[in-house]
Amino acid sequence: MRHARSSYFGGWIHLAAGVGLASAALAAAACGHGQQVASGGSRLPQGAHSETVEHEACSESGHYVEPLDTNGDAKPDISRVLDKKGGRELCRIADLNHDGKSDLYEYFDSDGLLRRREFCYDDTGVVNAVEYFEGGKLARREYDTGGQHRLDTWDWFDTSAPVDPKTGYPAHPSRRERDTTGNGQTDQWWTWNGDKITIAFDRTGDGQPDPDATFTLGGGDDAGATVSGGGAVAPALDGGSAAAPAADAGAPARGASDAGKS
Repeated sequence: MRHARSSYFGGWIHLAAGVGLASAALAAAACGHGQQVASGGSRLPQGAHSETVEHEACSESGHYVEPLDTNGDAKPDISRVLDKKGGRELCRIADLNHDGKSDLYEYFDSDGLLRRREFCYDDTGVVNAVEYFEGGKLARREYDTGGQHRLDTWDWFDTSAPVDPKTGYPAHPSRRERDTTGNGQTDQWWTWNGDKITIAFDRTGDGQPDPDATFTLGGGDDAGATVSGGGAVAPALDGGSAAAPAADAGAPARGASDAGKS
């Protein structure tokens, strides 16, 4: 099951790597290696979000519970909660690293499709990330990258986008919003256009992207980054957090707890 856990949570390991890539690009732009570009483009999404991590109960009361022991230690590490009347799976709880703490919760709709998934990816037993699905396809993700038990990053996905056959996830979100200061207000807006990522920043605290603080990664630029606004240097992408989302939004792969799923 250690391999299964690695498969599930391996994408989160790349969070710090994403910070390194962005930091290197920022350094190149600060040294004048990037071309100056106008911010322009369509208005980026803005606003505030609840930063409370909401855990949805997977209650076993009144339902049939099917325990699964995946490593042969005579202790269940996956519990499937089934409706007594129809036998439909309602939700599932998994302890992927066998430390006695639940670190994965999955919830299914009336058609048996995944509708919600919660992760604890740092072994604290506290949910750090929540994914929402539409028709079984990833539509939105919210997570705590700083380990402060509050949400600071929100991703949206195109449910019609192609997915990686190994992970079942799109290659990247369509957009991302971040609160790097913890004040409940968005101060970073990320948008994807092919392999180019544009990041707008609010440095003034007015809740809107600043015209002179737009940063671009990828897209075939020699230095890998461009900064708008007469060479203004964009603030660090991690905002002082312990970790920040990788540019490719690497995500836990599906399948570890699918053992025994009917």
